[in-house]
Amino acid sequence: MQQRIILTVACLAVFFETLDASVLNMAIPSMEGYFKFSADAIQWVQTVYILFYGGFVLLGGRLADIKGRRNIYIAGAGLFGLASFACGCAQTFGWLLAFRALQGIGVAFAIPAAIAIIINTFPDATARNRAMGIFGAMAGTGFATGLATGGLITAYWGWQWVFFINVPVIMLAIFFAWKFIPVDIKIKKEQKEDLSSGVILTILMLAAAWIIHSFGSITTAPLQFLLVLAGFLLLGFYFIRKEKSLAAPLVDFKLLRLPGAVTGNLGALLTGAVFVSYLFLLTLYLQQHLMLNPAQAGILLLPFSILSGLFSKFILPQLFKRLGVIGVGVVGNIFMLSGFILFIISYLGFQPLPSIIAAIFCTNAIGISMIFPSMTILGVQAAPPEQQGLASGINGTANSFGGGLGLSLTGLVMQQAIEMHFDMHISALLVLVSIELIAILQIARYQYKNKHQLSL
Repeated sequence: MQQRIILTVACLAVFFETLDASVLNMAIPSMEGYFKFSADAIQWVQTVYILFYGGFVLLGGRLADIKGRRNIYIAGAGLFGLASFACGCAQTFGWLLAFRALQGIGVAFAIPAAIAIIINTFPDATARNRAMGIFGAMAGTGFATGLATGGLITAYWGWQWVFFINVPVIMLAIFFAWKFIPVDIKIKKEQKEDLSSGVILTILMLAAAWIIHSFGSITTAPLQFLLVLAGFLLLGFYFIRKEKSLAAPLVDFKLLRLPGAVTGNLGALLTGAVFVSYLFLLTLYLQQHLMLNPAQAGILLLPFSILSGLFSKFILPQLFKRLGVIGVGVVGNIFMLSGFILFIISYLGFQPLPSIIAAIFCTNAIGISMIFPSMTILGVQAAPPEQQGLASGINGTANSFGGGLGLSLTGLVMQQAIEMHFDMHISALLVLVSIELIAILQIARYQYKNKHQLSL
């Protein structure tokens, strides 16, 4: 019973992280009107959150290994809850961005701690992978639920409540964590947390997103672009040299040599790139093309949120047994690819409503529920116990970095499509299709190289 409670508490972390990342999509049009900013500027509400999460999740994983998993989980959840309340009270756009960054740091501490808690709570490999599958599947459920509830909350309560709604549930998560998760022994007392590396990584990720986003307008400020690019390359070189010289680096590159680590982390990066961008495009399509208001869009998406939860609970464990981790990842990406193709068909006007419903089923209910847990397991399972928090942090960094880069790439493609008189939505969706093909090929390649599937 205690194991189930601990798993539930840990799953709350990833559920609210992914819910928060997606719930804002339906609130963006309302926030755009409230703050009087363009869609191009308002997307930084998402990008800042994703990139600060990605920049600090490695530090969060390492702190979980050093300071204790329960302590860092509670600290991260508490910071996320306080920042959520502050975001709901935001009166200026700068205020909102600042506390979105703090939200990202909060979940960056909570997520790797939660993964490390699960791995240590379930020592048996079969039970551990099943628990990790449930944890990863909750991420897909959070994404789908955020899309569904975001429209309803925005329509009836206002955009502020997409933040306020986090606070009471986070308080419950902190209470149950304090009561049921046992105090763990600090594994590496002699090591110090490397805050400077976390800050450098965040700066690098923000710079990379800005470079991609600004690539289409180099001619307007070429010197600024070149200076940022040069600074990015120099700081990146310094970061790699710094990490390799440390006895206990924030990024232990040896972890990337473990079986499945490269495939799992690259898969997480590609998944973040396509899914976050897809959510952004889906929001625009439902509200601006199909002319649905936020409440109607939320009602349309709600059944798929429920389906995602049911699929994750009852079907996904059986698929892991039959197909193995790699097989689930391949099939999940095929569903995701099918969803993007159906999205394009809907946008082109062929049975638009049935086609987009089928697309949402493939992506929100099935695809992400299969991909996220399989890539998480691949990226973390081979790590030694004392580095499981760090390994989960690397996987989380890959996913969030992909999300930030995906949004920036989507914005760039849409800008260039307008200038070249192409349809900006079709152009962006074709990019997502291309990335999905790469994701399928890289997982299939790993399966081919490792003739024996990873199974539960």
